[in-house]
Amino acid sequence: MRFTYNPRIIRQLGYDLITSDEVAITELIKNAYDAEAKKVDISLYSSSEDIKFQTLVQPVPDKIYKLIEENSSQSLIVIEDDGKGMSYDTLKLGFFEVGSRIKRDERDSSSNEEKEKIILGDKGIGRLSAQRISPILIVETCVENGSQIDIIEVNWNLFIDNIGYDAPEYKADKKDKKDKKAYTRLWLIGDINRNVKLDNYYEEKEEFAVEDLFGNQGESIGKFLHVTDDLNTALSFLYSPFEEKKSVIDLNIFFDNKEVKFNFNYQALKLAESIHSFDSEIVYDAEKTPVDIKFKLQLSLNPWFIERIHHSELGKVLYQDWKREHTEYKTIYEKYRDHYASNLNRTYLFTELFPNLSKISGDKNTEKYFIYAISAIAPLIGEIHTFKRDNTLMSMARESAIANGYIGSNISIRSDIRPFLKCHNGIKLYRSAFRIGTIGNKDNDWLKLQQKRTSGQQFYRFELGNVIGFIKVNDSNQKYIYETSSREHLTDNFHVAALRMVLNKIMEIFSPGFTKKAVEITKYILDLEGWLPENSDKQIEREVDKSKETLEAAKQNIKAIQKAISAVKDNIDLDTEQKRESVKKIFTELEPSVLNFEENIEQTNKAFKSANTLLAVAQQVQSRVKTEAYNNYKLMANGLVTEIITHELHSLLSNSDKEAKIYDTHFKTIEDYFLDNELYAINKDHFAPIKNKFQHLFTRMADLDKFYSFLEKTFITKEGNEILEPVDVENELDVISERFKFRFKRHKIDIDCSSIKSTWDVPKGSLLHVFYNLIDNSIYWIRERQKLARKDSFYEIEGKDKIKISSVSASSIQFSDTGTGVLEKYKHSLFNELESGKENGRGMGLYIVRQFLKSFGGEIELLPATNYYGNQYIFEIRINGADGNDD
Repeated sequence: MRFTYNPRIIRQLGYDLITSDEVAITELIKNAYDAEAKKVDISLYSSSEDIKFQTLVQPVPDKIYKLIEENSSQSLIVIEDDGKGMSYDTLKLGFFEVGSRIKRDERDSSSNEEKEKIILGDKGIGRLSAQRISPILIVETCVENGSQIDIIEVNWNLFIDNIGYDAPEYKADKKDKKDKKAYTRLWLIGDINRNVKLDNYYEEKEEFAVEDLFGNQGESIGKFLHVTDDLNTALSFLYSPFEEKKSVIDLNIFFDNKEVKFNFNYQALKLAESIHSFDSEIVYDAEKTPVDIKFKLQLSLNPWFIERIHHSELGKVLYQDWKREHTEYKTIYEKYRDHYASNLNRTYLFTELFPNLSKISGDKNTEKYFIYAISAIAPLIGEIHTFKRDNTLMSMARESAIANGYIGSNISIRSDIRPFLKCHNGIKLYRSAFRIGTIGNKDNDWLKLQQKRTSGQQFYRFELGNVIGFIKVNDSNQKYIYETSSREHLTDNFHVAALRMVLNKIMEIFSPGFTKKAVEITKYILDLEGWLPENSDKQIEREVDKSKETLEAAKQNIKAIQKAISAVKDNIDLDTEQKRESVKKIFTELEPSVLNFEENIEQTNKAFKSANTLLAVAQQVQSRVKTEAYNNYKLMANGLVTEIITHELHSLLSNSDKEAKIYDTHFKTIEDYFLDNELYAINKDHFAPIKNKFQHLFTRMADLDKFYSFLEKTFITKEGNEILEPVDVENELDVISERFKFRFKRHKIDIDCSSIKSTWDVPKGSLLHVFYNLIDNSIYWIRERQKLARKDSFYEIEGKDKIKISSVSASSIQFSDTGTGVLEKYKHSLFNELESGKENGRGMGLYIVRQFLKSFGGEIELLPATNYYGNQYIFEIRINGADGNDD
């Protein structure tokens, strides 16, 4: 039995499968590219009457005029290219064979260089998209050096209704016999029942003179024809916004012989405030077999990113007084460029990103399969440019870009930037310089960026409407990555699955990872440079004291003025010399008070301004406190769950020693039975393992009971941290050291707390958490140095590793160790939540330490001193108002 085909399949593969007229146009342009065209002209005509065809390159055969007239079209579209044209056989085997392989066959039989040429349309159904545009298609084509033109008239409805229908064929001679050029021209014509909808392709827009530096719009310079946003987006497959050169096809669009503009303003891309980028490199073994993939990720910034963070930290009120010139933000960026680069630049191996692939899948070769799948389409390259669409922030970015010489003042937000963002937003998928389908359009969130914004830290995540990006794969022959026939999705296969998996991981590292780190580094720099105001209690006290002094002086001046007014009133008639002299004397005495009064008014105004500034600072601080409080609530919720689990464990562990002795008796009885009955194999192979496992479990449970005793000291009740207790710091360190005794011994680490003799007033249990986290971190980074030393003698040390905790003063102590120290990329963000340098670390330890200390007036700082490896390694803890002594 053989398959048969209903002619309706022609409509389903063309009109129904192609989702829009704009996509249909691009399918026809792709055919022109595959035919090696260098130029494509699209001419839109509102009427077929008296067409002069001024924009057409090749003369129009008389037969074409007759066919247009017979079909009574009121509007039509002509697509003309200078490609290699089609012979009669090519028309028959290529154009009119659905699913034709002719393009692939031509390439496979060509030279190696030509084989690498990308074929944009290889499914053999692209020309069926013409149905979407018009009910009638006339194909006019001629090969190079050909003297005759082949013309085919395609009425789609007749094909669909009649399986045996033959399209009429015509021949025409070239009007210019000397013209030997090849070309193809497609006539898309409407009929009485269905007209061609030209308004899908162009619209009239009013243009304005470029706005000034402050964003004020210029005067109208008239109305011009532009392609619609949808067509502009569809045509972007030919024009990558990331390559400042025109496409290999020179594309021109006309309406009634007038030029229609389309926007590919590459300058607008320079207005991005940050650029996340990555590339990849295959790692081979000695046999040239791919064994891993190396991914290099980095984030680069523009000065207006720093300006935006400054604006955000200050708020609208303070920003007016504290903002700097646009060029100053560039200066500060240049000053810290290397620091940004070192912190926002990471290299990962595929095996590091996905360490448990084979274990999770249960197939030891899974990792190998994925590495092969990625290496087949490598190198992977990508860039993601982020913008802010808010009017204020976009204007700020534009002004800064102009002031710092990134763009010219002729770039307009309204005419250039917003249209560019609207057409190109999203992360597109490319093969070489050409897009793959409509993957990454504004309604095609193939990387699920918006969905990820609901998973937390949304302020640092990519927002689909604010990014323009590309992912480029190396698959010129379309063997691994290709779109579905509708051009809207990727065809599922193992390579696509591997690509999605890698990109999802990279997107997560980029955003929130890199973005959050860039924000935190910028805040640190702004604070370091003194660009953020402080709002201390002492400042407020000074302002209050000044106000009191000013008020008291004003009272004295008012009394003097009241006395003068009474005296003048008593001598108001001035009828004697004595009265006149008395009034003069009064005014003479009054003059200093008046001057003082004026000065007091001026001082009062200054005090009001200072108070307003302090209030604005307080409001910004309050905003930050709210964010910090939210994070603390989340920590507290986790802590409550931990406390419940701990109490439940304790109830199981409280009698563990007694129960262990009882079960020892049970085990002894069973063991004696097996031995007495010479059941040696059962005892050895089955009973002994159960007994040993049970005893090990009880030993660990007893250890957990001790750990509960340690944690129980840190639980607080209703009074919270308001109750401060005198705590012997040395004793707290002894408690912690006992907890770590086994790990110290195993990793050959000494701890030196001999100089600690202080007593601090702190909340119950707080120092246990602080010291526990710091010592745990020290052990981890000492272990990292020990691992490195096995491979590199540079990391070897003399003697045993050491953790040193020493007093600096009664209110401060310092932690240091012989580990690697704090790596450069973490030194400004190590106290932030979710920031960890450990493999699989949660990034909460040092954040909790800082929060604990801040809650009762303490602080922790990473000191600038560096160790032998060039990394900072000393932490200093200070407790305000601590009462203690040092020996």
